[in-house]
Amino acid sequence: MSDQTLTEDEMENGDETLVAEKRKSGPIGRMFRRDPLLPEAGAGGAPLTAVIAVISFLAVLAMAAALIIDKSTSEWTASLRSEVTVQIKGADAAEISARANSALDAIRNVEGVTSASLMTQTDAAALLEPWLGEGNASAFLNIPALIEVQVSPTLRRDLQPLRVAVAEAAPGAGIDDHAGWHDRLSAAAQSGQALAITVFILVMGAACAISIFAARAGLAANHEIISVLHLVGATDDFIALEVQRRFFVLGLRGSIAGLIFAVAVLALAGLAIERGVGADIFLPQFNLSGLMLLWLVAVPIITCLVTAYTARMAVLRALAEQY
Repeated sequence: MSDQTLTEDEMENGDETLVAEKRKSGPIGRMFRRDPLLPEAGAGGAPLTAVIAVISFLAVLAMAAALIIDKSTSEWTASLRSEVTVQIKGADAAEISARANSALDAIRNVEGVTSASLMTQTDAAALLEPWLGEGNASAFLNIPALIEVQVSPTLRRDLQPLRVAVAEAAPGAGIDDHAGWHDRLSAAAQSGQALAITVFILVMGAACAISIFAARAGLAANHEIISVLHLVGATDDFIALEVQRRFFVLGLRGSIAGLIFAVAVLALAGLAIERGVGADIFLPQFNLSGLMLLWLVAVPIITCLVTAYTARMAVLRALAEQY
């Protein structure tokens, strides 16, 4: 019986150490337990893992910024597209109130108007208090009446029926369809998204550059081992596959660490915005929903694949030059 085969006496005596050692050295153990041909330090080791963690952290933040801008812009522009504001002025509060009620009745009869509500003078004055001070707006000004109108997409494309109805009920009233705000907001959002995507691409480019440098450094550090592998018949693809495997493992460790830190930062930022007084008015709201997390989890996967593939290509090219 082979020395690699477990005898019945060994199994019965319960010599666990001997049994484990023979299993490890047997053919099945050799199949599943294989030490890397290239030392971990030769492929970058801990420093490379730390650098990839930072890259993954920045890439996740860039991706999150693009997603947050897209989500917030969609919500803001959807509100602007469906809302129209009617402003009614007058010589005094009584005239303003009469003209506003007349316009409100006319607006509600326009086909395509889903809802219309008159903002109270108290609410309108509250909008001016941050600039004029408490109580000053209503005391010294005849604040125009504001009617908030929700319109259907059909009416939104052609507001002429609404304009005619308002002009007949309250001549001189103004209609703001928020088109200017919509265009400026959309342009700013597109610029923000382009910036975030550019940062993401640059970060991925940095990952490629670092992978090339680390792969070439690993080849130089393990020159003797690679020479021996070539002497025993190892192909360039075999050596490149070993390096690719090492870089994928290191990239996976670093990418996961970067993802965890980035998600923690985003969660803390979200809590800070929610608890900040008035911050939610000016800053975009975001939460780590399932779809957003799915996109963020894809970033470490992309980082791993980019790192491993770039290292493989760099090794193949370097080996072709040397051998």
